[in-house]
Amino acid sequence: MVCCSPPEEPVKCSSKNSDCTITNSYGAFPDRTVCKAGDVAYPKTEQELVSIVSAATQAKRKMKVVTRFSHSIPKLVCPDGRDGLLISTKYLNHTLKVDAAAMTVTVESGVTLRQLINDAAKAGLALPYSPYWWGLTIGGLLGTGAHGSSLWGKGSSVHDYVVEMRIVTPAEPGEGFAKVRVLNERDKDLDAARVSLGVLGVISQVTFKLEPLFKRSITYVTKDDNNLGDEAVSFGKQHEFADIFWYPSQRKAVYRIDDRVSSNASGNGLYDFTPFRSTPSLGLALIRTTEETQESLRDANGKCLSAKLIISTLQTGAYGLTNNGIIFTGYPVTGFHNRLQSSGTCLDGLEDSLITACAWDPRVKGEFFHQTTFSIGLSVVKNFIQDVQKLVALEPKALCGLELYNGILMRYVKASSGYLGKQQDAIDFDLSYYRSKDPMAPRLYQDFLEEIEQIALFKYGALPHWGKNRNLVFDGVIRKYKNAAEFFKIKNTYDPSGLFSSEWTDQILGLKNGVTIWKEGCALEGLCICSQDIHCAPSKGYFCRPGKTFQSARVCTYVNSK
Repeated sequence: MVCCSPPEEPVKCSSKNSDCTITNSYGAFPDRTVCKAGDVAYPKTEQELVSIVSAATQAKRKMKVVTRFSHSIPKLVCPDGRDGLLISTKYLNHTLKVDAAAMTVTVESGVTLRQLINDAAKAGLALPYSPYWWGLTIGGLLGTGAHGSSLWGKGSSVHDYVVEMRIVTPAEPGEGFAKVRVLNERDKDLDAARVSLGVLGVISQVTFKLEPLFKRSITYVTKDDNNLGDEAVSFGKQHEFADIFWYPSQRKAVYRIDDRVSSNASGNGLYDFTPFRSTPSLGLALIRTTEETQESLRDANGKCLSAKLIISTLQTGAYGLTNNGIIFTGYPVTGFHNRLQSSGTCLDGLEDSLITACAWDPRVKGEFFHQTTFSIGLSVVKNFIQDVQKLVALEPKALCGLELYNGILMRYVKASSGYLGKQQDAIDFDLSYYRSKDPMAPRLYQDFLEEIEQIALFKYGALPHWGKNRNLVFDGVIRKYKNAAEFFKIKNTYDPSGLFSSEWTDQILGLKNGVTIWKEGCALEGLCICSQDIHCAPSKGYFCRPGKTFQSARVCTYVNSK
C-alpha cells in the first residue's frame, strides 16, 4: 500500500472562494512572486463553465484556467492584478465516452493522464505516447505541449492525437457573452488550439484517437558517452520508445531500448519510476541539507560522490521497473503499454501528516530546483552534444550537480501541425539542477549551466518547453514559430479583448516586452542574461564573463580572489 501525503491545492483563498493566491506544485514561480486573484470558480459541467465565462466576459474580467496539480513552472496560471478570476478544472474530471469501434476516447479537460490511460486500457485501447509523469490534466498537458519520446508515427506529442476539441471562449452579447466552439480535424483552428498556453479560452472536452492496447519490452543499456553524438539520432529511429539518460560528468549514457512486442509475449511488467514514488520526508531533508552544505562549501567532490551513489541506486533498482509489479529479476521487462508508459505513485496515498511526500512538495524540506528544457533539431544535435562534452573536458566535475537529479533526460519529438508545437524533428534535453532558497545565492558551476542554456538557445536555435524553464529562454522565442501569425489571428477571433491573456503570456508571445527582468542578481535565477557584474553576485565572487567555449555567451563566473 502506497502512503504519501497528496499535494495540497494550488489555489488558496482567505474567504471561501475569494481573495485567492495561486502557485505551482513546486511552491515558487521563476521570479518567486505570489500570484493573486479575486475569485476561483469550480464548474462541474460544460453548462456551468459557459455561465462562468459568460459572466466574466460581460464584466470584462481577466480569467485564467488552473488545474488540480498546477505543474507548470512558468506563470501561465496567473491572471493580471488582484481582481482576476481563476477557473479550476478540478471537477471537470470525467471520462465521457470510450468508443472501442472507432478507437477514440472523449474526456473532460480536468481528467488526469493516469485516468485516461486506465480507462482506455479497460476497453483494450492505448494512447500511444505520453509524458512519463501521470499527474497532469489533459487540459494542462495540451496547453503546454507535453510529450513523451518517439520519432515514430505522429511522434510523441499528445496534442497530435487530438481529433476533436470543445473549447469555451468569450462571445458577442448576442451570443450570450460565451460560446462552445467545436473543432475537429477539418478545422485549421484546431492547430491553434492543440497548444494554446490557455490564451484561447477554456478547454471543456477532448477526443483522442487511440490504438489497440499492445505490449512493450524495455532494456536499459549503459555505455560510454564517447559516441553519443553519433548515435543519438539513429538510436531514436531504431527504437519506437527510445530515450537516453545522459550523465556527462561520469561520461556515461544509458540507452532505453524500448519497442513493441507481440501481445502473446510473456510478462506483466510495471514501471513505477523511482523518483516519482513517495519518499520519507526525513530522507528528503537529509538529501537537501547535504546538497546545501556542498553548495556553501563549494564541495564539487562531494557532489560527484553523491551523484554516483544516486545513479548507482537508481540503476540497481532498474529505475523502478519490475517484471511482475513486485520485483525486478532482469531485463528485458515486458508488459502492457498502460503499465509502462507513465507513473507517479507519490500522488496516490492517503494523508499521512507529511511523513512521506512527493520529493518536490514545498511543505517539506525536499527538492527545490530549476528545470531547463529545450529541443534541438536532429540535424545539429550532434554538434550540441559535442559542445557540452567540450565543457565537461574543461572541468569534469562541473555537471555532477545535474546528475544528482538523474542527469540529462533526452527524449525524441517530431514536428507538429500545432502552430505552437515542435517545428522540426528534434531531441528534447531536460536538465534539473539545484536552486537555492536565497535568490541572491549563486550555485556551484553556475557558469557551465548558463553556457549550456545559451549554446542551446542562441547557437542552435533551441525551442523551450512551454511548461518548464526560466524566464530568459522565452525572450523572443515566438519568432521561431513559422505559424505564429496564424495563431494570433485565431487568438484575436476567439478572445479579441484578451480576457484569457495576461502580462506574462503577452510577454512570452512577443506581444509585450518584459520577459527578462533587469535587477541586481537577475542572472542567478535566469531572469536575465548578465550584461553587468551587478546581475551576478560580485560580493560572493561571481562576475559577468564570456562563456568558456561559446564566446557570445554571458555567464556568471566564479573568480577566486586567492
